[in-house]
Amino acid sequence: MLAAALTSAEISLPATPDALRVRERIAVLADTVDVVGLTDNHAGQPRMSPLAAVALAREQGVATVVHVSCRDRNRLALQSQIVGAAALGSDGVLCVQGDPVEGIPRVKDVTATALIKQAKTWAVPQELGIGAVVNPFAPDLEREIRLLERKLVAGADFVQSQMIFDLDALGAFFNRVGDLLTGVRFFAGVALLRNERMADRARRLPGCLIPETAYRQIANGGGTELAADLAGKLCGHPRCGRTAHLSAWR
Repeated sequence: MLAAALTSAEISLPATPDALRVRERIAVLADTVDVVGLTDNHAGQPRMSPLAAVALAREQGVATVVHVSCRDRNRLALQSQIVGAAALGSDGVLCVQGDPVEGIPRVKDVTATALIKQAKTWAVPQELGIGAVVNPFAPDLEREIRLLERKLVAGADFVQSQMIFDLDALGAFFNRVGDLLTGVRFFAGVALLRNERMADRARRLPGCLIPETAYRQIANGGGTELAADLAGKLCGHPRCGRTAHLSAWR
């Protein structure tokens, strides 16, 4: 179960059964981060199962968090994913609703909040850290905070934010959230967007706020420097400490 993990990074799993590629991506991170996040068809694209990637990560002794999306599964399939992650020795699961996919209907059986509530029971006798996501830049921030509170009451142990490019807006979120996150590990999301195409894709995702200054820096080839600068500032942030998260956008 996640206890001391402070820095995490996602890897973007391939759309092909390329185990070597996944091993290489995990190896790059193995000595740098505390835990590797394994995405679940992120950005609405079919990719290798994160459960397969857990097995590949274990070969290298790397702690993992498996993302589990409600978008594509009913409760039977969700329970299967949680049981599988626990059986393979994953350290945690991140319960997400999943980004919408054009032309493909959502499975509206279980919400992410309901999944958070059930996940620990499904994992018994294994222990899993249960994670939730939050969007500090939601247009209706009060609604987002109420949803976050329900996720915490449901049993979330840690919270992972959307990509952060605006530290002032993040500060406003923390001011509004008050003591709600006291004692909860908060992973501040940092995205490495290397070019304008990647920034355009990110901007189309719900909850991704990229100010014009940051967008121009990425478009001009400064995405890596921007990510490093944001990570450094977030590590020194009083509400984030050294708990940071590098997104899969690479």
